[in-house]
Amino acid sequence: GGLVREKLWDLLTNEPGVIMEEGFPNATGREQSIQGMRTSEFCLHPAGDTPTSCRLFDAIQSLCIPVIVSDNIELPFEGMVDYTEFSVFVAVGDALKPSWLVNHLQRFSKQQKDMFRQNMAQ
Repeated sequence: GGLVREKLWDLLTNEPGVIMEEGFPNATGREQSIQGMRTSEFCLHPAGDTPTSCRLFDAIQSLCIPVIVSDNIELPFEGMVDYTEFSVFVAVGDALKPSWLVNHLQRFSKQQKDMFRQNMAQ
């Protein structure tokens, strides 16, 4: 998981329109992270070392569309929550192609993004 996160960081850091920030696990870092999510359309959620993290829930609470980068992820409450109604799922191989992820996300219309946010709010 950590390798994918590192590679995505390297690919996306200099992409126009993409904001990548490092956070620290303290109150200030968490607040900065949440503020960033509230002002973003999409929030990257690469698979990590654990099945889930608070980052996914913070994104949902902020109505920031989760972009789940994983080939095989188990999400919490999958039996009750249909994540496809408000999240974008991307295969690791695709996400690691230069410019692929940004181009893919730019193809979503304003209507599609609004629908994701409405579904998240529900």
